[in-house]
Amino acid sequence: MNGYDHVRALLYAYPMAERLAEAVKEGARVRACLSFRSPRNTLSVMESIAADVEYAECLLEWKSRLDRVLSHCSDEELFLLEYKYFRRRKQLKAWEERVALSCSERSYFRKQKVVLERVSRRLVRRGGTREAFLKDFEGFSPLMRILSALESGAERRLVEQRRGGNLLKDQNSSPSAAAEGALRPRSTKKAMAATARMPKISAAISIPESAEELSSSTGSSSAGAETSVR
Repeated sequence: MNGYDHVRALLYAYPMAERLAEAVKEGARVRACLSFRSPRNTLSVMESIAADVEYAECLLEWKSRLDRVLSHCSDEELFLLEYKYFRRRKQLKAWEERVALSCSERSYFRKQKVVLERVSRRLVRRGGTREAFLKDFEGFSPLMRILSALESGAERRLVEQRRGGNLLKDQNSSPSAAAEGALRPRSTKKAMAATARMPKISAAISIPESAEELSSSTGSSSAGAETSVR
């Protein structure tokens, strides 16, 4: 979408960015402690550990950029982002109480397009270009899988049809169209707990129906006890 797919990937990952960064660091620490068991040579093990630590720092830096961008968004813009990308239940409920927004299907998609373009332009002004994104995250499975799905037009594999939503209530919108504004179900807490115990970092992201479907389209791999997220 006009070169903004990397921004959409970041928005989907935004609510869990800090926990994901910590999980990546924890995975690196575990592999460092168990490096004596690795069949790989010391240099390659240390390089993969250093790369994971760098990925974690990049995640926090990009989240910080987004934080600054979001601080300049209007209430309606924040509500639209929460509704489509973040879907944190408490925050969404709070926004629903503060922002009165009932619109047609056409108006909803137009508003989402406008807010994405505004956020993207503001992020680019802060160095958040697609080129910078790929430089920092190429090979990082969680974000690259999301980006791959978005670029291939498979966004619905990242999301699930919203049930019981009322943003388009009584606007004659079809269930299939409403699904475009839906966000994946939230089960991050359990996923991150599992990730911290056994650092498969890609488990922290809602992966499409089959991980193999997207991993086959990218060169990245998931992190394991002996394998970097690169």
